[in-house]
Amino acid sequence: MQPNFSLIFFTTLAGMAQGLIISIALLNFRSSLLPGEFLAWLALPVALALLVISLLASFFHLGHPERAWRAMLMWRTSWLSREVLVLPLFIAVTGLAWLFALNQQQSTWLWLALIILAIALWVCTAQIYQCIRFIQEWANPLTLVNFMALGLTSGWLLFASLIAIWPTVLPSFEPSLLAGFGFILLFACLNIKLWIWRRNQRLKPISNLNSATGIKNPQLRQTSMGLMGGSFNTREFFHQQSNLVISNLRKIIFFNAYFIPMIALAYAISAQSYGWIIAAFMIHCSGLIAERWMFFAEANHPQNLYYQRVS
Repeated sequence: MQPNFSLIFFTTLAGMAQGLIISIALLNFRSSLLPGEFLAWLALPVALALLVISLLASFFHLGHPERAWRAMLMWRTSWLSREVLVLPLFIAVTGLAWLFALNQQQSTWLWLALIILAIALWVCTAQIYQCIRFIQEWANPLTLVNFMALGLTSGWLLFASLIAIWPTVLPSFEPSLLAGFGFILLFACLNIKLWIWRRNQRLKPISNLNSATGIKNPQLRQTSMGLMGGSFNTREFFHQQSNLVISNLRKIIFFNAYFIPMIALAYAISAQSYGWIIAAFMIHCSGLIAERWMFFAEANHPQNLYYQRVS
């Protein structure tokens, strides 16, 4: 598929905000471990900003943004419609939690609602792609697992970075604790991603050139896609990149999204340094953008069996 950068930024930023809010909600669910000033003036405003930016980014891939409200009408059958409903509700409840924090108040039910809405948003977003059965790379429960794991990881690393720049919270959270949990999350995400890559490499197309064209001749071969140039199908359903680019991008994802941040977190644990946590988060973000690009690019649409080459 042709990756759309508005969708890349939407899924990346929204997932990071969901992970950040879940980190905050779990720590404050039973006992208020985080001070109200930290929540009111840094953590929740950052989460809200990420959600609003991701919402705005999602409009850029629409042909007619003014008709976006119509996406809500099919909520009974469409995961996209459900996502369109859950995201504004999630933003509204996050805003309510921010107002509570400004007034030095916290509610267990509010944190629980945020956790449920964050998980619901992940389910809706992942199911948009997972329910497309003819794209084998997406039609697997690992799609949802990968979305949630990376969202939780990036959100936790963002949370740890915010703690590192808010001095009054530092005594309650040692860098070894923050970095150690981040290391475990990154290690889990790396294994999930390697599992996904291994699975995708073993996939065999369900269709072939005969079933794509309806011609049953066993000696059928294609020399042209029937057009003198590209079309919507050739632009939107293929990423137009060479195998060398894809191979190098996988290396960038492996090192930037997982391996180098894990090394930085290991340094943070041994040196008791918050600076290495921030470095790990920034490097992870660069790899996360590449990972999300690859998620869309490696989806092989069956129509590419027919639109293979220009005459």
